[in-house]
Order: sequence, then structure tokens, then C-alpha cells
Amino acid sequence: MYKTRSHRRRVRDLAFKAIYQMEFQDLTPSESVHRVCRMEGVSSDFEKEVLEFVKGAFAKIDEIDKIISERLVGWSLERLSSISKSILRLGTYELIYVPDIPIEVTINEAVELSKSYGTEKDRKFVNGVLDRVAKKFAPPQKHEL
Repeated sequence: MYKTRSHRRRVRDLAFKAIYQMEFQDLTPSESVHRVCRMEGVSSDFEKEVLEFVKGAFAKIDEIDKIISERLVGWSLERLSSISKSILRLGTYELIYVPDIPIEVTINEAVELSKSYGTEKDRKFVNGVLDRVAKKFAPPQKHEL
């Protein structure tokens, strides 16, 4: 699916921004990705990759939100910051539905997004929740990557 580590990181970053933007504006995944990619000046081919990722996540959003909600300890999805919620949605999608990316890479990249856009508490929180998601829901083959 991805070409290089930096390419994969850039796709995740733009996908996060698109998902985050959708928290505040009534946009479809296509509209949100297009806006983000246009602002970031990426190619149309790159935009297609980001869109595929975001559409995949939003096709499963109810299931993803349920999984996240069940892994929150002392929190509800509604109480989460939009940054944490967006990162968790993206990470949960990748853990469960993107078969060629190792669990450790997904969690590490989510923590990196938290470092860039969130707080110290967000990093630890995202790491803990995604670790619980991976243990329960990641396909068996992902544990072997």
C-alpha cells in the first residue's frame, strides 16, 4: 500500500488532518481530504492514497468508535479531545483493517501524531488505548509481522 516510511507517515498525517477537520465541519471524506491536500500542495495521486485511507476508516466508523469506546478506561468517546479521537480512529482502522503494517509501527506512528498535535497526556493515552485495541482486535497475522 505504501512506498516508503516517510511516504506512509505523510499519508497518515494528512489522513489525520482530514479526519480531525471532519470533527468540526460537515464534510464528506472526499471533501475533507481534498481541502487538506490542496492546502498541503500534494499531488492528485497522493491525494488518492489519503482518500482511500480516510474512506476506509469512515466506512467502518461506527464499529471503530464502538471498539475505541470499549477500550477507554474511565472515559467516554464524547469526552476525548478531537485530536485524540481522530488519532485513535485512524490508528484503530489501521490496526484492524490494514494488514501489511505491523502493530508496533501503527502504535508508534499514532504516538508520533500525538507528539506533533497533542499533549504529553495524549501520547500516553493513545498508546494505552491502541495497545488494548491491538491485543483484542488486530488480526493474528499482524502479530507476526
